Amino acid sequence: MKRALAPLAALVLAATALPAASASVAPTEGRNVPSATASLPRQGDMDTLQELPNCPTGAKANQLLTRFPLNASDHGGIIPLGNLMPTSHTLPTAHMYVAIAGTTYLPQIPGQPPEVAPGNDKKLYAPGRMWIVQLNTFDTLFDDGTVRHEFDYWFGLCNQVTGRFGHVSGISSKLAKAIKGLKPDCFEYSIPTQWPDRSFRSCAYNNLKIALTAGELIGDAGGHNGNLDFKLVDMRRPDAKFANQSRWLPEVARAVCFLDYYPAKLKKKFYGFLGNHDLSIKRTVEPRCGQIAQDVAGTAKGAWLYQVTGWFLGREDDQLALVNDNIEPQYQVVSMGAAGLSKGIPSGSWRFIPQKSGQVNRDFSQVKPDGKVYCYDDGRQEAKMLITMPSATKVRVGTTTGSCTGTLTIGEYVEFDR
Repeated sequence: MKRALAPLAALVLAATALPAASASVAPTEGRNVPSATASLPRQGDMDTLQELPNCPTGAKANQLLTRFPLNASDHGGIIPLGNLMPTSHTLPTAHMYVAIAGTTYLPQIPGQPPEVAPGNDKKLYAPGRMWIVQLNTFDTLFDDGTVRHEFDYWFGLCNQVTGRFGHVSGISSKLAKAIKGLKPDCFEYSIPTQWPDRSFRSCAYNNLKIALTAGELIGDAGGHNGNLDFKLVDMRRPDAKFANQSRWLPEVARAVCFLDYYPAKLKKKFYGFLGNHDLSIKRTVEPRCGQIAQDVAGTAKGAWLYQVTGWFLGREDDQLALVNDNIEPQYQVVSMGAAGLSKGIPSGSWRFIPQKSGQVNRDFSQVKPDGKVYCYDDGRQEAKMLITMPSATKVRVGTTTGSCTGTLTIGEYVEFDR
């Protein structure tokens, strides 16, 4: 039975209507902020996907890409699926990153994400025959009157395989001409706790059908970001397995590694770039391209949601992940969002070598509802994270500034579920 494409469209704006400086910080406060459902595109915003050619079958079913989107000298490492960067990417990220060569980061302002010095724009090319079906513009409006422009868009490779490029710093004249005169859906918002000196305006041009050939210039990557986001969703694939499948839309559960859609020779070549930005660390553990769903039912391992009912619609700020690192999976990571800040529980990530016994840095897959409190210490931060499971589908997180020795009690906590 062919699964409908409508659920995929439901997350387009939720995943893309975001500040240029941080690709996944959803609008949470400020002026003119739509509700969680009002900000989502109406059903049909990507109906043109269904007008595209049928996907190939047989031996060439996945050979949909033929050219890398950047020139060889313009990119560094390819960051695998599952990247963590709380709070904007608290859960394992369902897209990959292509590092932009020549990126220089500005001195970081405490409490704010890093920003990039302008001048790292690189030409962006269509990686295969494709049709752009939705184009989004993002304007950052600074209090001093300056405006920063950025773009992203969804495209179809065929009627059941959809991709997204994020952090596009410029679009080609062909794309600019195609949207000229069209009226987009727009809204403005601000996030004063993170960016007190700016607000944001997001606009979506829906139901496009702009045909591109492999290798055709489509714009620029980089600009105000050190990465190109590249996401691919294959509706022909079975869902990745989560502990509670009903919480996860196909936009996450069917996200795939875009490198797997090249012919074998190119795939092997590009797999050699899987690692961190400068390739000083490479991912060598299978699955080499990373992993989004890491849930182990009945244990602490995996993704956890905070006060979410029904489908998870993409706001990661308040969530929790207890998962393996996406580049060096021999490490595990507590990726904690902002849900516990009001109770003194910090946001951030704690990375450690998991232990097979005891209650300190215990492997998440061995933490069960046994009445024990487990302590996580990365050796870098004063705060240690405390975790206990009151049931097979709930986990509580607290914190301590003491040591992980002696009798541990959790005190103030925030509770997540699946």
